[in-house]
Amino acid sequence: MPPFRLGAVLLALTLPIVAEAQSLPDNPLSDCPDTPNCERVARGYEASPDTLYAAAERALESLGPVTLRRPDSSAARRLEAVYRVALLFKDDVAVAVRARDGGGSALYVRSASRVGHSDLGVNRRRVDRFLEAVGAALRDASSTS
Repeated sequence: MPPFRLGAVLLALTLPIVAEAQSLPDNPLSDCPDTPNCERVARGYEASPDTLYAAAERALESLGPVTLRRPDSSAARRLEAVYRVALLFKDDVAVAVRARDGGGSALYVRSASRVGHSDLGVNRRRVDRFLEAVGAALRDASSTS
């Protein structure tokens, strides 16, 4: 097996994602408009909601936001961040974590440009980097426990 395939298989086996057969709670984040400058995804994890929330917070911080706020009490497990693109434009990122009925938790993320029609894939790439950073933070948390 080529080394890059083996690495991809090993990475996939170590990610703490729950099989999607278990349904996710309703997404609390607003829908994306019908334009290609917004990305909205949901993922299930085996981690507790508090552990996933802490990992999401570390992941957002690692991506270098202009601002990061916790709009509700920590019990609500929501985060909002603003990222600057090309020094002129701002993108808004919202994150929410909810408990899953069968255990574990669900992570919701929405990244959207404030202006324009297309973002040339910036928000999709940001969401991908965020999810990778969440996975890394969860692996770090489990290795130190």
